[in-house]
Amino acid sequence: MIIHDNNQTIAKRLTDLMIQFHVNGTLWTKIKNIIETPLFVDSQLTSMVQAADLCSYALRRYFENQEGELINNIFIRADRKDGKVVGVRHFSDPKCQCMICSAR
Repeated sequence: MIIHDNNQTIAKRLTDLMIQFHVNGTLWTKIKNIIETPLFVDSQLTSMVQAADLCSYALRRYFENQEGELINNIFIRADRKDGKVVGVRHFSDPKCQCMICSAR
C-alpha cells in the first residue's frame, strides 16, 4: 500500500502512474503485491506521513546542499541487514561515494 500526502495537483498523475506500474511493472521489477492506486491523506492529520516528509526533507537537503545534520539523525535508524543499509537507497552513478551508497 502506498500512502501519499494529499496533493490535488499530482494525485491524478500518481494514480495513473501506479496503474501503469501495476500493469507493466517498473524498470526493475513487476509489482504484484501493491494496490493499483495510492491512498491520499492530509499530512497534517497523519503523523506517519509527517515522519516520511521529515525523512524526505532530510534526504533532499543532503543530496542538494550536502547538509548532513538532519540526515545523520535519521540515517543511523535505517534498516540494515548483515551490516549493510537496506532501508534507504540512492539510485545514482555506481561510483557514488555518498554515505548511503557507501553503506550498502
